[in-house]
Amino acid sequence: MQLFLDRAAAAGTKLGPDSLPDVVRLCRALDGLPLALELAAARTSLLSPGQIADRIDDRFSLLTTGGRTAPARQRTLLAAVEWSYDLLSPKEQVLLRRLSVFAGAFDLDLAEQVCAERPIAEAEIVDLLGGLVDKSLVLCDERRTRYWLLQTIRRYAQERLQEAGERELLRERHLKVMCELQERHFTTEMVAPGVPWPERLRALSASKTLLDDQRVALDWAVESGNVPLGLRLCTISTALLPLGGNLTEIVGWIERLLSLAGPGVPARQIAHAKAYLAYGLEARDELSRSLEAARQSLAGLAPDHVFTRCVMHSLIVVVLLRMGRADEALHHAEEGLAVATGSGDAWNQAAGLAGLSAVALTRGRLREAQRHGEEALLRAREHGHRWIMARTAAQLGAVAEARGDLVTAKAQYEMAVPWLRELGSDADLARCLARIGRVAAMLRDFLAARERLAASLALSRETGQRQGVARCLVGLSVLAEHEGDLEGAVLAAAAAAALRESIGQHHATIRIEELLGRARHKLGDGRTASLWSRGRAMSADDAARHVLQGERQVRQAQPVPAEPVRRSLLTAREREIAGLLTRGLSNRAIAEELVISPATVARHIANIMEKLGYTSRAQIAVWAAEQASNGSA
Repeated sequence: MQLFLDRAAAAGTKLGPDSLPDVVRLCRALDGLPLALELAAARTSLLSPGQIADRIDDRFSLLTTGGRTAPARQRTLLAAVEWSYDLLSPKEQVLLRRLSVFAGAFDLDLAEQVCAERPIAEAEIVDLLGGLVDKSLVLCDERRTRYWLLQTIRRYAQERLQEAGERELLRERHLKVMCELQERHFTTEMVAPGVPWPERLRALSASKTLLDDQRVALDWAVESGNVPLGLRLCTISTALLPLGGNLTEIVGWIERLLSLAGPGVPARQIAHAKAYLAYGLEARDELSRSLEAARQSLAGLAPDHVFTRCVMHSLIVVVLLRMGRADEALHHAEEGLAVATGSGDAWNQAAGLAGLSAVALTRGRLREAQRHGEEALLRAREHGHRWIMARTAAQLGAVAEARGDLVTAKAQYEMAVPWLRELGSDADLARCLARIGRVAAMLRDFLAARERLAASLALSRETGQRQGVARCLVGLSVLAEHEGDLEGAVLAAAAAAALRESIGQHHATIRIEELLGRARHKLGDGRTASLWSRGRAMSADDAARHVLQGERQVRQAQPVPAEPVRRSLLTAREREIAGLLTRGLSNRAIAEELVISPATVARHIANIMEKLGYTSRAQIAVWAAEQASNGSA
């Protein structure tokens, strides 16, 4: 920057502080090359640093003004690079232009796999690469394990590659090599049994390292119309999935490739690609489209795509539960588990059991949910992947929370945090932190609750996950109420409800009804209705800020005890059955305890749901537990 400013001043241009951001951008775009910076500074008599930076992609024609007394090779950036290129041996020139196919840093193995083509043998690559490093046309780290080209050199080499007629050949080789490498990493990380975790993690890390090159390869697949290889690359890389830390990029790539797919693309491959499309759409909160794509995928997947078939069943369980359709979710949880068990797939056994646990929890069958959750964690540990271990641990946390065991719930959620941090899975980490914050608020650890919820909200914003933001708002509503700010609780809950409705996600109406019941009792019907309307109209950021940053009058009084919402609507028998649901008893077990028929129990439960406006046994169980804790049941 100082060199640029000095040379600009020498050219008669005095740059003020407001131009510094553009100077920074320009210095980075020119790789900090002194010659390039001097030539750019000479242009400041005609163009501002921002204008130069905007035009820098055409750098070889723009930067043509050198000092008249300088050697010809120094008068333009193009001349300087050409002079260096002409000094290379013929094979060094071939390798340099071929290296321009890489998006960023690469290693020797990758260079050998992509660039070894006549007239260069694979065995020659190491010496030729070393020569380019010695001539400063290729840079490397201290151990010479990672290599890269400056953008200026890369742009020049790309033009030479085009002139040599090798662009199509090299980009096609690059695409094929990316497929082979990512498929190998995917198998090691996800599918192969008995692989130690450090090796699985190395495979995931290697896949992420190739992400920029994968994007370049997919660009070529789209440009060249090579849909089969493009779709293959999309479906063998966790780096492009939420699991790898990227939420929705996979959606764009697959939609672009499917739009180009002709009759020559096998239907089975399209079905496989739609599985990954469904995965990305769920992460993007497009639930209806995700469900449709997942079902289309299941209908068309080849019999040997066992892993993907199981993943689709588990994904459908997640989507249906988010949409409040637990009965439909049960079938897919059972089917996915059966297929995974038959193939010995520990990952999908764990996922299937976690799905069964989630369905049982939604139905209020807490013992069943606990049993499936424990088995899921065992299978997850057997596989060893930290993501599935974190998911099953969090599911056990949800069961404990529904049971009212908040200490255990918090411990289960916190167990997952280091695993998710190790993976760099921000969306899942945000979900876990929000749950910890909510439970911490109920345990009256307000400092921890605020810290976890704020961290979760920041991650959800960064990853663009509206579901995560809504989850944080629910946690903030709980925090506000336990701190004595009933008005803030209503505002945050209203904003969460509006956000969830906008993405078609089912939300727990019972929790909202109970909150509103307490608000009406304390604040009055009119004030509560006004707050609810205001909260629904608030942006998520404003509602969160209201609780997190103190934009409220905090009530110093103790939280308002829960009012027995609609309790009077239940008969004595119905209240008795609601209490038994807190123990996770099945209809048959309740019938045996009360000496009535299971059909009678089912009828009573249906009546309770209708009277309270609930949709699951779990909601009844939570309600009954809260009534008991408040001494009203």
